[in-house]
Amino acid sequence: MITTQLLRPESIVVVGASNNVHKPGGAILKNLINGGYQGELRAVNPKEKEVQGVPAFADVKDLPDTDLAVLAVPAGLCPDIVETLASTKQTRAFIILSAGFGEETHEGALLEERILETVNKYGASLIGPNCIGLMNTWQDRKSVIACSANLSLT
Repeated sequence: MITTQLLRPESIVVVGASNNVHKPGGAILKNLINGGYQGELRAVNPKEKEVQGVPAFADVKDLPDTDLAVLAVPAGLCPDIVETLASTKQTRAFIILSAGFGEETHEGALLEERILETVNKYGASLIGPNCIGLMNTWQDRKSVIACSANLSLT
């Protein structure tokens, strides 16, 4: 399902955001900033209060409601994060960069099934897992939503 929250998010959180722009979570956040994203931008990093100038939360449970979540964390963490965000933070769009799902093991396939069940239950959009992201030029906002770890908008 394609939702408005995927195509025109008013708020985005990068789970696994980093000050190291060579890590996927750091590259994603940098691209959102450099692309001129005008909505509410948030980061989840348990070790930082701020990541690349963006307010950071220690846990997804601490976030306000957020339209789109980009996950750059280990595969094993993803199902619970998706469930928490969908059920308590009204998140209806997910981009999962993480690998280690059905493309690797049976256990990974089970993790992927849990994510799909949650996304379907809440009518959310899902890109991934194991993807490089999405680039969306949202003209209404005069910005670029560049959620790609392999694309540099420097």
